[in-house]
Amino acid sequence: MKYSFEIHRRLPSLNEYIHKINRNRFVGNKFKKDIQKDICWEIQTQLKDLKIDKPIILHITWIEENKRRDVDNIYSAVKYIQDALVEMQVIKNDNSKHIVDVKNNIKYEKESKVIVELKEI
Repeated sequence: MKYSFEIHRRLPSLNEYIHKINRNRFVGNKFKKDIQKDICWEIQTQLKDLKIDKPIILHITWIEENKRRDVDNIYSAVKYIQDALVEMQVIKNDNSKHIVDVKNNIKYEKESKVIVELKEI
């Protein structure tokens, strides 16, 4: 089976997270929790009570509004997505037993968003 949901915003880069952590670890922790909370809301709204017991491959399409950010900094936000999937109990864990692979793809369009596909294997 294949499932998908969209995150209707641009996720922060690794540089943004590091900046928050360097300012104050509590600020950095709140920053991560707030991002994760937004993703959880998207999951709850679009996937309802989906529970996946099989291993999955994540296909993530990062749609960026411009080319200002380094690709590796964009892709680092996969951690927020994986943690939100576990928090919402869509998957049991984000280790390699449950998420076998992550495939990233980047596109440039007028508005930023993230499309996440979960493919059972």
